Amino acid sequence: MKKIFLAVVSLFTVMCANASNVEKIQFANAGDFALGVMIGIPPYSGANMPTISVDGMIGIKDGMCNTKTFGQNGAIDLGAYIGFCQYGESYDYLGYETKHSYWELPIAFRAGFNWEFVKNLDVYSGFQGGVAIEHWMDKTSYPGNTVKESGNHVDGVFGMYLGAKWMFTDFFGVKLEYSGDWIGDGHDLPPFAGGVQFNF
Repeated sequence: MKKIFLAVVSLFTVMCANASNVEKIQFANAGDFALGVMIGIPPYSGANMPTISVDGMIGIKDGMCNTKTFGQNGAIDLGAYIGFCQYGESYDYLGYETKHSYWELPIAFRAGFNWEFVKNLDVYSGFQGGVAIEHWMDKTSYPGNTVKESGNHVDGVFGMYLGAKWMFTDFFGVKLEYSGDWIGDGHDLPPFAGGVQFNF
């Protein structure tokens, strides 16, 4: 995925080389706020629910690239991502019954680059970094006794994300997104997610 990201950046660079007309992009302009709500594929098997996430981004700089084909295009936005997922499993061994469950809360800051080459379509890519907070619980039952244990764990999160938003109106649209996690156990973010987008 790192090679794909570099290829996307190279493509943007080539697009920026053609200078001509000046037109404002539709979305991700400086000062615009975007709120996304998504449901994603859990990064681990055995999840009791899909990953639910919310992300908020605010436009910082627009009109980065003056191009002949796409006008004054390209924008940078900054924001944050927060998700939630819950997992659980149980197994029996020699009369012992163990129930293991935990929930995970990834929180990351984001910096992205947006490009619009089709009306109503915003294609974006960027980097995200933060932490994943995990809380685990074990309950082991055997004849005459039950033992409960729990604890917390914090893992680092860093990687890239790629996505596209199709806006039906200036306010509402849908989005699809890929997230990659390059550090820790590499399984703290949903690989693919889709949902709705609100622009303010």
